[in-house]
Amino acid sequence: MTQLVYLIEQIAPAIYLFCAAGVLFWLGRYFAAQAGLRAAEFELERELEEQRRARAITWAIGFIELGLAALAVAVVIAPTLRADLLNAGLPITPEGGAEQRFATSTPGGDGSDAEGVFLTVTAQALSGGGAILQLTAVASPTPVGTIVSGAPEPIGCNSEQAWLEIPANGMLVFDTLTVVGTANIPNFAFYTLEISGASTGGEFGVLDNKTSPVIEKGVLGQFALASFQPGQYRFRVAVFDTLSEMRASCTVSIFISERPPTNTPPGG
Repeated sequence: MTQLVYLIEQIAPAIYLFCAAGVLFWLGRYFAAQAGLRAAEFELERELEEQRRARAITWAIGFIELGLAALAVAVVIAPTLRADLLNAGLPITPEGGAEQRFATSTPGGDGSDAEGVFLTVTAQALSGGGAILQLTAVASPTPVGTIVSGAPEPIGCNSEQAWLEIPANGMLVFDTLTVVGTANIPNFAFYTLEISGASTGGEFGVLDNKTSPVIEKGVLGQFALASFQPGQYRFRVAVFDTLSEMRASCTVSIFISERPPTNTPPGG
């Protein structure tokens, strides 16, 4: 209902023009019926003209009432409703209605005074009365998981012809992984996903072989860990041409580990 009131307030000028045009139209029909009534010679003609005159009066009054109703909404009802909302402490939206507020409960209050508490405590600290509160942003998660420091530098990953985003260099891996990157060269034939480490005798072994290039960053394949023991490994994407020559590659170091235990609540 509130939205309807504010809608009428917004389009009130158009309603006024519409009603004025309707009144003028039916006034014209009224005067035409009056002239026809004066010129009528037979009873039937007079009855018809009287009906036309009554219909014109009815419609003209209807348009006048519609205009007055729109005027009342725009001048009286809408401002009164807006004032009531403001008195109730509800902000007004650009459409004229009340803005809906959704609050999340917090221990000890609704959190509305958090900024005041922060300023008060900081002021006390600056005057020697306590510690300074510092607000820090919550770290956002990275798409490549946990990175182990001290990993060897990646090799050959400075070209879009062969590039890896996942796994990233130094990434700790403990579950099946979706490999993401690029693999594309002139005269492309195929690319391979390979791994080297304790489970492969230190030599690169092929995990997957694909015959479609990945020109823009996308899924290169899947890396399942079931057959690999924990430890440090080298992981690479190698791209080959039509002569089966490796023309580009990207090699990163990863650390395969056991799946960490899942914390369960007491009694769970």
